[in-house]
Order: sequence, then structure tokens, then C-alpha cells
Amino acid sequence: MKRPSLRLALLLALAAATPPAAALPPLRADLVDDATLAALNGRYFDAQMLVGLRVDLVSSVATPQQGAAMASGSLLVLRDGAGFSVRSDARSEAAAGVGVGADASAAGASGAESVRVRGIGQVAQIAGDGNRLANLAAIEFVDAAGLAAGAGGFNGRTHSDSGAGALRAQVTFLDGAAAVGVQAPGVSLQQRLDGGLGGIVQSGRIAGDGVAAGNRLQLQIATAPMTPQQGRELGLLQALAGLRGVPR
Repeated sequence: MKRPSLRLALLLALAAATPPAAALPPLRADLVDDATLAALNGRYFDAQMLVGLRVDLVSSVATPQQGAAMASGSLLVLRDGAGFSVRSDARSEAAAGVGVGADASAAGASGAESVRVRGIGQVAQIAGDGNRLANLAAIEFVDAAGLAAGAGGFNGRTHSDSGAGALRAQVTFLDGAAAVGVQAPGVSLQQRLDGGLGGIVQSGRIAGDGVAAGNRLQLQIATAPMTPQQGRELGLLQALAGLRGVPR
């Protein structure tokens, strides 16, 4: 029995190759305790149940000198017959700050580029005063019809790079991976999806004062509905699994 995982979903999306950030739907989070997380489990019947997925990534930074940079990338993959159709969107922009010495800093922030994980990893390192940093990630299962919402505005690009002064924003879908990054003096933001490793990394490092920055990722996965026969099979499997706990 084949069981597709997050790694399979990323491989299908990234090997096959959002609207602007304001168009992304709001994130939703449910708080659960460790005992609940430890008891979570799930199962798929086979890889054919995966009918599509969508990845939206946005990274942005605003400096106290009114400098700003933003990078966003979206990838939409939908099953089309025996294969998949792919739509992409890559955008970036950067604006230098104002005033004497704008966006100039002797501080540096780097190192998260070397982090590699299986699953999901988030890194946040902050030094200074008055800084704000957010790493937000959401993974949800949705109806296939909702995946393509807003995709009509996709620009079809797989790479975008913008720079202004010491600020830079980049987004790239390439070689089984996706990367979004924003750099500013004393600031480094990275988001990476590695289809081969099956990992997602969000990292943010700030060494300065008065910086507002954030990474946001949303992964939506659409699966085919289960037939009544599959539902009965799943119920039987769960029942058999429950018998393992019965004392003998």
C-alpha cells in the first residue's frame, strides 16, 4: 500500500516545474498539547489520491530607515490526465531607505543557509532592541476546486530578483527546490523547500534595532474523495489496529 507523505507532495510540485501577498487567505492555527500531538496519525490509500497542491511563500523586511524588501513565490500543481499541469508566480521588490546612512549597519546576520531538515524547521535569532520577527507556516488539506482561486493572476515566472542599496529580495523555483530570501543590513530571511529531502525551513536572523520582518508559508494539498468501499476498508483497518491493545 503506497502512502504519500509531505516529501512526495513536495517532489511532485517542485519537480514538475501566488498572487501578491495581500491576496493570500488568512492563516488559522489551533493550539494543542503534546499529548494530542503524540496521538495524531493518518493514512492514505495510494498516490493517485493526490490531485493537486499549492505552495505560497512570502518574506518581507522593513527597516527603521524606511527601507523595505519583499519576495513572494507561488506554485500550483494540478493533476491533468496521467500527468500534472503547473502554474508559477515569482515577484520581488526593494526600496532603499531615506536619510544619511540609510540602511547602513556594521552588524551581520547569516548562517541559516546551511540548515537542512526533514519535515519542518523554524529558526529565529534576534539581537538588538525593538525588533519583530515572525515565522508562520500552515499546511492544510482543501477541496481541489479551491486550489486555483486567484491563480489567474500568476505571471508564469520561476525567478525574480530585486535590489535597492543594501536591500535585496529573491525567489527561485529550480532543480527540485524552492527558495525565497530577503537580505538587509543586519537581517537575513530565508524560506526553502527541498523536494528531495522532504523538508521545509524558515529562518530569520536580525542583528540591529527597530526591524520588522517575517516569513510566511502556506501549503495546501488536495486529495480525491474516498469511495464508500475505501471508507469501509479504512474502518476495518482501524478496527484491526485497535485490537492490538486488547489484553490477551
